[in-house]
Amino acid sequence: MKKLLLTAMASLFLMAGCNNAEKSIKDIEGSAEEVNTPERTEVEAEEAKSAPEFSAAPTEATDIIASGAGEKMEDIQKSAKLTEEDFAAMDNFPVEDLTVDEMFNGIVEWYAMDYSVVHDPLINFETDYGEYGIDKKEMKQLNISVLIDASGSMKAYVGGEQMMTLAKDAVKRFGAGLPEESIVSLRVYGHEGTGTSADKAMSCASNELFYSPDYYEEASFNEALSKFDAAGWTPLAAAIQAGGEDLRVKASDKTQNMIFVISDGVETCGGNPVEEAKKLAASDLNVEVNVLGFNLDSEGQKQLKKVAEEGNGKYANVKSKVDFQKTFQTMLAEANAVVWELNKKAVHGININNHTIKLNDQVLKLHSNFFDFAAKENSILRMAVGVLRDDNRIDNETQFALTDLIDERRATMREYGESIKKEKLELIEKTRKEIFEALHAQ
Repeated sequence: MKKLLLTAMASLFLMAGCNNAEKSIKDIEGSAEEVNTPERTEVEAEEAKSAPEFSAAPTEATDIIASGAGEKMEDIQKSAKLTEEDFAAMDNFPVEDLTVDEMFNGIVEWYAMDYSVVHDPLINFETDYGEYGIDKKEMKQLNISVLIDASGSMKAYVGGEQMMTLAKDAVKRFGAGLPEESIVSLRVYGHEGTGTSADKAMSCASNELFYSPDYYEEASFNEALSKFDAAGWTPLAAAIQAGGEDLRVKASDKTQNMIFVISDGVETCGGNPVEEAKKLAASDLNVEVNVLGFNLDSEGQKQLKKVAEEGNGKYANVKSKVDFQKTFQTMLAEANAVVWELNKKAVHGININNHTIKLNDQVLKLHSNFFDFAAKENSILRMAVGVLRDDNRIDNETQFALTDLIDERRATMREYGESIKKEKLELIEKTRKEIFEALHAQ
């Protein structure tokens, strides 16, 4: 054991001789002890305390935008051209013992730019076509109840075609022409029994909902039209009252509530259709009761015209298939115009297209500002790195690593800006198409 200790000591002497001839075993032992002395620990603690603690630089575009300007940029961001003086603070930038990521965090924390000045105008851009009397924000939703008279007289022929067949065909076309997301219901009255006195009570009680209030779906709607035929008497008043309740199912302050009555004759079941129409027009639903009279005699025209007048709606008497379809489509176009709150002035398509070009140009300009802003920030961050390199405080490898991170930040912002530009341009085109569809429906 003693021999081993002497051998170890001899080795220590040999090592000391190689490093410093004046050092003794005691000096070496003392140096080893100093590593864990309280005095050394306090020095390390003080150094750790003074070391920079930069926050991690955000990597998502929305977080970059939310973080605002760096602490050194708040006063100089508006400068048209930066000078060396603007980077004087880099003389005190602590690069010692920092990793590349930590240096990047610090440079961003100091010299990031506030993107809100170019982001807010782009993200808040609205596709405003209001000058043409079409403001999408004012759009309402059509809520329509179609009431079809299925009394026996609808079996009669006009121009070689049965009135009921013509009515169904016109209603099919009407449904297909409804604006997207319109709500529609289909109610039929007088479709049971016969026109005889024996069946009057049953027929007058026949008032049935064949298509419940919902979004228009062509196949289901057309199937509903195939499930009834002309049969008995005419309980028009009861049908109008029930049609109002159908509207109420989906009614709101966003809906334009309308009833369309198709009938070839007057009330024959003792009701008062004029009074029912008046009640609906004065109700909180503010219903419009529109009437298409089919091949009516003078008495029928007088009553049904009064129904439309008191129901705050429109009346038309049709006598042929062409008449029927044209009148129905005209009424739909007028309803559509109310929903869109279209101006009565004529709007030529070229004006809409020219306005669309202006909106597109505005978006492209806002995007260009965003793009240029990202490039400017990239240059500023690179300049900050350049100061460190010029002062030989970092080497080439570190400089390249930092600029790679800076370029990744710019790429993130450019990609985000492109996505917003695309979204806005698509919205402009979608709005333009909707406007043309509304105009062509008139």
